[in-house]
Amino acid sequence: MTILDKVRDTFKWCEIGNEFTTQEIINKVVLKHGCNPGSIIPSDYCYNRINNGIDFENHLHLFEYMGNKTYKFLGENFSYSGTIFHKPKGGYEIAIGKWTNGIINYDFNNDIHTKEEKVIFADNQVIQHRTKRDASVKLRFDVLKRDNFKCCICGASPAKDVNVELHIDHIIPWSKGGETAIDNLQTLCSKCNLGKSDSM
Repeated sequence: MTILDKVRDTFKWCEIGNEFTTQEIINKVVLKHGCNPGSIIPSDYCYNRINNGIDFENHLHLFEYMGNKTYKFLGENFSYSGTIFHKPKGGYEIAIGKWTNGIINYDFNNDIHTKEEKVIFADNQVIQHRTKRDASVKLRFDVLKRDNFKCCICGASPAKDVNVELHIDHIIPWSKGGETAIDNLQTLCSKCNLGKSDSM
């Protein structure tokens, strides 16, 4: 039985809305399955938290982090709505995605598009894309991590200024055939991203 299976099994009969501290979650799993307490990281099983090394979209989601080392149990496949955060070591929380009624949504730049969009028109030519326009939560996280959670143009970071909002930007725009791949994505703050859009 994996740690994921042990956590799932421990809370399978839990009532939605129950709140637990970090230590209470760890103690429950250890008491039921006798595993190493250090292997249980409650934030790995949250709807609103992403941790390094987690395949977020395919991972087990059970809790909502409420702050102050407290978690609310929601259960699997909950119709969760809310922002997904990552907190780099020594930094501030960064919003990297959001849920809407149980569906992950990556549209932070207010572009109108759908995940099914495969073919677009640019300069009267049909472009067949190999990737979807939206980056997955994992890809967004990988780009932010690669860029040290800083804007690639001005260096702004939420670690220095809590008002900084970071976006994931296509270097070659999607509308001009650019793919949603790590080598065509960069981290920009909202000001630089808006400035880039205005200059195109």
